[in-house]
Amino acid sequence: MTLVKVSTKGQIVIPTEIRKRHGITSGMELEILDFGKEIILIPVKGDPIRSAKGLIKFKRPVSKILSDVRKEERKFERTRRS
Repeated sequence: MTLVKVSTKGQIVIPTEIRKRHGITSGMELEILDFGKEIILIPVKGDPIRSAKGLIKFKRPVSKILSDVRKEERKFERTRRS
């Protein structure tokens, strides 16, 4: 078990051996989960949106799909107002 102290600003220092083991680097984001009596820190490995790039293949460009969806939304709003 490793003990750390909380500073007056609420900061803690994660020991070097733990940072290396989990690939935590300066400026990296950590997700904090609060389970009442426990707090868990989870390293966020890059941008989850960017890391998902390429998982789904579309037949048309996403920009075209979004454009069509927006047109449908505007059409729906016009008919709903009438």
